[in-house]
Amino acid sequence: MLTAYGFVLWSVPAAAASPSIRPTEVTIFRPSLPSTAEAKRTGRCWTQSIAVNRPSVWRCMRENMIYDPCFEVPGRSKQVVCGANPVKHEDGFSLMLTEPLPSQPPGNTRPQPWLIELADGSVCEAATGTMAVIEGAPVRYPCSYPALKESKAPRIYGLLGTLHPAKVWTADKVYFTVVPSEVGPPFELKKRETVEVRRVWE
Repeated sequence: MLTAYGFVLWSVPAAAASPSIRPTEVTIFRPSLPSTAEAKRTGRCWTQSIAVNRPSVWRCMRENMIYDPCFEVPGRSKQVVCGANPVKHEDGFSLMLTEPLPSQPPGNTRPQPWLIELADGSVCEAATGTMAVIEGAPVRYPCSYPALKESKAPRIYGLLGTLHPAKVWTADKVYFTVVPSEVGPPFELKKRETVEVRRVWE
């Protein structure tokens, strides 16, 4: 498996018609505290999450490692849960805070998806670092499809930032390659298509 710009690189199978799916499931993810003592660590949170844009979700640090998102737990003002992932069925760990959480400005922005499962089984996750830009649009959600095998010239793929909520959500999926260049854009678009979304976690 190769990586570049935070993306997982996989070979892309021949295009196939996407089957109709049930209405897109939308879940506001709120993890529970892990039950094991080994899951407790210490650290601090200094700003709001980049991955999850809703209140009570943070970008935190333990030693020299950054974790995003980390979730507040009701009634636990000195703890957050980091590393939890509902797609991978990971409970994460409890981060015991060495400093109080920062004050959070009021806001009523609608939460944006953090994890997205497509109809073909691909899973896409909100980027928290450098994003590729394809024809002027950022690739907000890098995707991976573990069932695929590598090839000599793998493509990278992901979703552009604008999703289309409906009974069945859709998204703009792009396939592209890294192009070594000192003067032009470092990414070359190979294919763009509209795909259906099976599940969304915010």
